Amino acid sequence: MAAKKSGAAKASSGPSRGDRAAAIMEFVNTKMKGHAQIKLASDYVLPFMTKRLPTGLLSLDVELAGGFPAGGISQIVGAKNSGKSYCAWQVIRQQQFYKGDDLMVLLAMTEMRADRTQAKRAGVAISLGDEDIAALEKARIEQGLPKFTKEELAELKREVGTIHEVHSTSAERLFDVILRAVADNAYHVIVVDSFGSIMSAAEAEVKTLQEKTYGGASGPISQFLKHLTALLTMDDGQGNARDVCILGINQIRDAIGDPNLEYRSPGGKALEHAKFVDLLLRSGGAQGYEDSLYTSNGAKKRFVQTGKEVNWKIVKGKAGIHEGGTGSYIFDFRTATGDFYTDTLVAGVRNEVIVQNGAYLGIPNPNDPSKFLLYAQGKEKFLAGLAEDAAKCAAEGNADSLMNHVRNEVFKKRGIFINYDWE
Repeated sequence: MAAKKSGAAKASSGPSRGDRAAAIMEFVNTKMKGHAQIKLASDYVLPFMTKRLPTGLLSLDVELAGGFPAGGISQIVGAKNSGKSYCAWQVIRQQQFYKGDDLMVLLAMTEMRADRTQAKRAGVAISLGDEDIAALEKARIEQGLPKFTKEELAELKREVGTIHEVHSTSAERLFDVILRAVADNAYHVIVVDSFGSIMSAAEAEVKTLQEKTYGGASGPISQFLKHLTALLTMDDGQGNARDVCILGINQIRDAIGDPNLEYRSPGGKALEHAKFVDLLLRSGGAQGYEDSLYTSNGAKKRFVQTGKEVNWKIVKGKAGIHEGGTGSYIFDFRTATGDFYTDTLVAGVRNEVIVQNGAYLGIPNPNDPSKFLLYAQGKEKFLAGLAEDAAKCAAEGNADSLMNHVRNEVFKKRGIFINYDWE
C-alpha cells in the first residue's frame, strides 16, 4: 500500500492545475487579445442554438428546428430553376417581419445583379431604384397608360430594413468584404449567390480566353471558409458572439463515379466541413389543369402548367438539426410564391395540431377543446378559411392569425422554443 503524501510534498508540487489554467486564461486574453480568447465553456453564447432564421414554410422550418442557424454558414443547393434564390428571399422576407427596420442584409452577388423584381413577387419589401422606376413609368406613358399613382410609387420604393448589395471583380476581393462584414458583426443575413460562379483573381486577370489558369476558385473558397469559421468562433470587438447567418447558394453537379454521393457542388471539402446545413432542392411534378388550345386543325386539349412541386431534403445538419428530413411544397407561377396555406395544413395534420373528422378539418380552440377556431368541410374550404383569416389579420396589423397559431402549436409539439425577435 502506497504511503500517503505529506503536506510538504504537496506544497513542493507548485501551483494547482486550476491556478495554472487561470494563468493561461490571463495570458490568452491579454497577450493574444483579438487573435484568441479563452473563457469558461458555459460563458460562450451559442447563437446557432437560440437564433434561427425561418423560411416561412412550416414543414421545412420544423425540420430545421426553427430555421437556418445564426452564427454560421448554410448552403441551399439544387439544379437550375429548383427554387434556390426563392428560398433565400423567403428567409429575408421572414426577417423583415420579425426585425422590421432594424434588419441588416448583405447580398454578395456573383452571377448577376440581385433580381429585386423576383424578390418583390416573393413578398420581400425591397425598393426598386429611381432610374428603373422612371424607365418603367416612361414605358407606361408611351403605351397610353397613366403615370404611377402615389400609392404605386410608394409600393415600388417600399423597403423594410437596410439591404446592401456588393459585387467584385474577383473572389478574393468579394471574400475580403464578407469577412470584414462578419468581423464587425454588421449584418443579420449575408447571401452569397453563388459559390459556383465565383471567379478567382488569377482568372480575372487573364488578357485573353486562350490563356490557361489553374485551380480556379477552389483555393480562394477554401481560404475564405477557414477565415470565416475562425471568425465565427470568436466574439466581436464588443464581446458579443457573431450571430450573422451566411446563406450560400450553389448549383449541383452530377456525382459521376461516386455511388455514395447524390451530387457534387463547387466549394470542395472546405465548404463541406464548414456548413451547418445543406438543403437540397429539386423540382418535382408539374401542377396545372386541362384547357382547350385553338389550332389550325381545330380545338385540342392541352395541359396548362400553373406551378410545380418543389422537393427538399436536409442532406447535412448541425446545431440540433438532423440530416434526412424531407418534404415538399407547391410553387405557384401565378403568384410567384409558395403555397404556405397547404404547407401549414400538411404540417398541422402531421403534428396533430389540425384534426381530421371525416371530411372535416379543424383547429381546436386551446381554451375550449370542444370548440374550434376554424372548422370546414374539405381541404379547399379549410384553406380558404386560413387565407381569409390571414388577409383580415394583415389588414388589422394583427399577428395572431390562425397560420401563426398553428405554427406555434406545432413548434410546441416538436419542442422547438425559438424567440425570433432578437437584436
